[in-house]
Amino acid sequence: MKASFFSKSPTMPYTHRLATPEDAKAIAPLMSAFSQERESADPSMILKPKYDFEQYVAYQLTKPLSFCWVLEDNNKSIVGFFFAYTYDENPPATLPEELRQHQERENPFQPRRVGSVLGLYVQPKHRHPEAIKQLIEAGIQKAESLQVTDIDVLISAEQTGIQSLLERLGFQKAAVQYTRHYDIAKDAELPSLHPPHPELPEVTPPAPSAIPLRDPHTNELVRKPNGEPIFLMPLRDEKGELILTADNLPIYPTPLRDPKENNWVFDASGELVVCPVLRDESDRIMEHQGIVQFHPPAYELVEGGLRLKRDAEGNCVFCQVERGKDGKIVRSPDGMPVFKQPLLV
Repeated sequence: MKASFFSKSPTMPYTHRLATPEDAKAIAPLMSAFSQERESADPSMILKPKYDFEQYVAYQLTKPLSFCWVLEDNNKSIVGFFFAYTYDENPPATLPEELRQHQERENPFQPRRVGSVLGLYVQPKHRHPEAIKQLIEAGIQKAESLQVTDIDVLISAEQTGIQSLLERLGFQKAAVQYTRHYDIAKDAELPSLHPPHPELPEVTPPAPSAIPLRDPHTNELVRKPNGEPIFLMPLRDEKGELILTADNLPIYPTPLRDPKENNWVFDASGELVVCPVLRDESDRIMEHQGIVQFHPPAYELVEGGLRLKRDAEGNCVFCQVERGKDGKIVRSPDGMPVFKQPLLV
């Protein structure tokens, strides 16, 4: 990023909200632009060619204790984002004692509860201080609600505008980072820099195609309320045959997360809630650009925060697709299915 991060005073109102997985497509080009500016500011950061930023953003939006706020202009177009995540430097309570002792030896400092910034980006013509301040303050409020002890922000030396804004918000400069880049030949024999990892406990899947659901931060198995490990099973037809995509790949359901706590959602019987797959007028599973489409959950605003919408029985409500008079799914200009109600109601 450049030093002139801010534009003049805003000429239009801006609003912010917590992002949902359905925002991944709109956020992806902004994340790409952010990464390109990051690359230009730091010679040690080199982008991968043809990187799939939409997939990256979608993954980040599903990670536990990871949050993203989007900035919208008066046309409700997403013009910026603020990604943050939280973590606890204390070892988890379930960590074996020998690993706990190892972690104690490796860390001379008191463990912290940390809120850390993954990225902040606003389109250049929308870089107004008050608009950007909305995003930063939303992240601060979330971190404080999770009772963090520290918020860490890495800022480029050229970003003097953001540095001044953070100082006005009570942040202090803690360190100055220097980098030195080395070009290594692609065919060079490299010594391993990976430390040995403890072996994961063996888990017997109920079927060869079953995938155990793990916490992306700890790699621990996600379990049902009754303690049973959760396995994602590929979709099958009435005959028990695998349902495959156009590329002959199995289809795994998308688990649902609570937007407030970012936890997995379970139904009254203790089963993991997943998004229903979207089918077209011929009852075929719908794909867009090779990606299987699912019915997104409906949300509602309660006391200024997002909450999953539920029916009278307490079941999660999912948005229904818009269909024309011929029964065919209505699509947006870019081919995405259009749903009957907004995600935020």
